[in-house]
Amino acid sequence: MSDYKEFDFKLEQPVQRDIFIALLSQAGFEGFVETPDGFLAYTNENLSPELILKNFSMPYSYTVKIIKNENWNRTWEQQIKPLLIDEKIYIKTSFHPYKDYPYVVTIDPKMSFGTGHHETTYLMIKQMMTMDFNDKTVIDMGAGTGVLSILAAYFGAKKIFAIDIDEWAYNNMLENFKKNRVNTIKAYYGGAEKLNALPQADIFLANINRNVLLDDMPQYSNRLKSGGQLVMSGFYEDDRPLLETVARQNGMKFVSEMVKNNWISLKFLKI
Repeated sequence: MSDYKEFDFKLEQPVQRDIFIALLSQAGFEGFVETPDGFLAYTNENLSPELILKNFSMPYSYTVKIIKNENWNRTWEQQIKPLLIDEKIYIKTSFHPYKDYPYVVTIDPKMSFGTGHHETTYLMIKQMMTMDFNDKTVIDMGAGTGVLSILAAYFGAKKIFAIDIDEWAYNNMLENFKKNRVNTIKAYYGGAEKLNALPQADIFLANINRNVLLDDMPQYSNRLKSGGQLVMSGFYEDDRPLLETVARQNGMKFVSEMVKNNWISLKFLKI
């Protein structure tokens, strides 16, 4: 097997890194680690960022270094750091040591933004920490690595339905559910069409991009009980007015927001 290349991307606007990561991931890059001014991306294939990003206008630069194949796993593991939120939630990989906190989640993502490091996942978790999940039914849309579903189970939810349209994410969340010994979660491979077969939820989690949220809001509202809560992230502060308008048009009332580095999460109540 060929050696790996580590691409160190520098972005003029680091808030756009998730778009870069999505495009590179679709093209075959295997792993990503966020840095203060961009991200690291890894591949052992002969991939050209210029060709992959040719239709993407955001300014960027990068440098490349070679990592011998036998050092790949060790290099990757050294890049991913465990995450501690408010001295309560400790999110680690299986190669990090266990530490005694109220909630310990093991996630092996192959992509660091699935461990809670990305602002949107962090904001979703912070919103969840303010909510009552005990005996609740939860839908986790765009579940990714499954970290939010696992936390919902730890917080006492009785039924959790995790959905993702990406096959890699679906398989990865199944692995992570087993690692964390949670048996109250059912995983689905697909998109919003899967919602029709699910019961109405007390809590609906959606950490997806703005356009998907706007398109699928009616279906989210339909799957939410009266008095239920919708928590969304995956978009910027500037997107709030439009998302709030569409949520209101679908029978929901704004409750609260949380912001980090221009990313935002919104919580709504189904009227």
